[in-house]
Amino acid sequence: MNQPLIYFVGLVAFPILGLAAIPAGASGDAPAGAAVTTTSVTHVTYKSSKSFEAVTAALEKQLGKFDPGIERSFSTLPPAEIVSRIHAMEGSSGLMIFAVRNHGQLLALKGKKAFARQYEIGNPLVALEMTQHDLRAGEYAPLRVYVYAGEDGLTYVDYDLPSSLFGRFRSPQVDAVGRSLDQKLENLVANALKD
Repeated sequence: MNQPLIYFVGLVAFPILGLAAIPAGASGDAPAGAAVTTTSVTHVTYKSSKSFEAVTAALEKQLGKFDPGIERSFSTLPPAEIVSRIHAMEGSSGLMIFAVRNHGQLLALKGKKAFARQYEIGNPLVALEMTQHDLRAGEYAPLRVYVYAGEDGLTYVDYDLPSSLFGRFRSPQVDAVGRSLDQKLENLVANALKD
């Protein structure tokens, strides 16, 4: 029951020329002067009979917590000290939480009861492995994982496969890190869904 469902989502990766000639504001059009590309992203969905609370607790147990205060130290501490401090923030998964958004709680404003959390997770050192080769990779770091309770009583864990997100940069170095993140997320979720 914990097998992932994988499906593809089409996104906007081939340059469209002459965008300045396209009127801005028309439905589906890019802003004037913007380069538009199309790529595809692989989306992964796991479902489990474990409760939402049990799954989120098991995920969070494996994740460290990023302390944004470390960024103030970048110009004052030696690089080895900063790296050491970042490693100390890692959870057993090698990843950490940057932010949690409680979408279920937000729905209470509309009188609905729901359980849904979006996690921003990653590791600045892993992001560095990519951005040193292609700065644009920072667009997808940290990653997002969404956990929610479905109307069917099951708990779902959704995310976009990192290698498919980072694959648009066509960099062998970035691709290698993306594949390692695929494995980290797979392990993170598999451990959270274990009985």
